Amino acid sequence: MPDTSQDTTPKPDDSRNTKPDLGAAASEIKTALSGKAEELAGRSAESGAAAVAALGKTAATLAGSLEDQSPAVAEYVRSTGQRIDRLADDLRDKSAGELLTIATDFGKRQPLALLAGSAIVGFALARIVKAGMGASTETAGPRANEPNVGRIDV
Repeated sequence: MPDTSQDTTPKPDDSRNTKPDLGAAASEIKTALSGKAEELAGRSAESGAAAVAALGKTAATLAGSLEDQSPAVAEYVRSTGQRIDRLADDLRDKSAGELLTIATDFGKRQPLALLAGSAIVGFALARIVKAGMGASTETAGPRANEPNVGRIDV
């Protein structure tokens, strides 16, 4: 029976085996990171599509409630809801790379609209974060971090 165990440790005189193949390692890391980034972007796109679809349903509900009072406004809200539904479908059907390409093309065609949209989104995110931080300090009570000096609690 032949001996199948072989010594695979590099020999001191074999300099080719002691140097790591940096190019292959970098390529392997790049492939792994690209795959993970694509997976995370896909999850984000799916959750974004779900949020946009919920907004479209809200618009449809609002249009139904406005139908009796103002049919023209109801029709406008309904058509806007349909556009929002198409956007949600696009988010579901396209990959993250395709969505990035579309956003880049839109930014090249309409730079002011992209800038204004970015400012609005940034403002909205700042308000959400500020409201979340305010809620966490309110639960601790007013002036929870200050010492109780000169104050009489009843």
